[in-house]
Amino acid sequence: MKKVLKAAGVIVLAAVMAVGGYFVGQKAQISSISSALPRNTLTRPEETATAEPQVNSAAEETAPAPTAAQPPKDAIQTERNIIEKNSQTASAATPTVVTSAEIMLGGEKTEVKLYTSADKDTDGSFIWDDGNQWVLEVKKDGGYYTLINKYVQLGKISLMAGEDENGEGVITAVVSTGTGLSVEKYTYNGTAFEGQTVYNSGVLNVKGSTF
Repeated sequence: MKKVLKAAGVIVLAAVMAVGGYFVGQKAQISSISSALPRNTLTRPEETATAEPQVNSAAEETAPAPTAAQPPKDAIQTERNIIEKNSQTASAATPTVVTSAEIMLGGEKTEVKLYTSADKDTDGSFIWDDGNQWVLEVKKDGGYYTLINKYVQLGKISLMAGEDENGEGVITAVVSTGTGLSVEKYTYNGTAFEGQTVYNSGVLNVKGSTF
C-alpha cells in the first residue's frame, strides 16, 4: 500500500511541475511579444494646448525691411504717342533739309525728311547756332505727319530710316544735347504713326560725345 501511495505522489508532483513550467513559459512568451511592440508616448491635453511655436528672434532682428523697387535710370516710355495726318507741312520755318530717305510704309514708298532752321554757308556746311528748330516729317497720302517739331538747345537731331525683316518702314530719331540723349521710334499702323521713347539717358553733364 505504501508503494502505491508513493507512486501516486510522484505522479502528482510531476504533473504539478509540468503545469507550472507551462505557465512560466507562456508568461515569458507574452513578455517578449509585449516588449517587441512599439510604444506610444502619451501627452497630457494641457501640455498640447499650451504649446507655442518657437520664434527665431535673431533672424527676426536681422531680416532687412522690404524696400520699394527703384526705377531704372534709363527711363523707357511705354506709352505710345499717336500722330495723325495734317493737310499742311510744318517745315515752313525750317527750310534747310538735313537728310531724307524713301522707305516702304503701308506697302507704298514714302518720303521722310529731317529739317532744321540752321543755314548753310557757301561750301554747303551748316552754320549752327546755340539752338535750332528741328522738324521730322513724313509725306504720305496727300498729307503730312509731323513726328518732331521742337527747338533743340546746344544739340541736334539725327535720323535713321529703314525697313525691318518684313519690309515695313521704321523711323528712329536720336535727340542729343549737352545734358543727355533720347531715342524716339516711330512706326506706321496703317492710319497714323505711333511714337515711343525707347531710351532716355536722363540729365547728364556731358563731357564728350560724337553726336
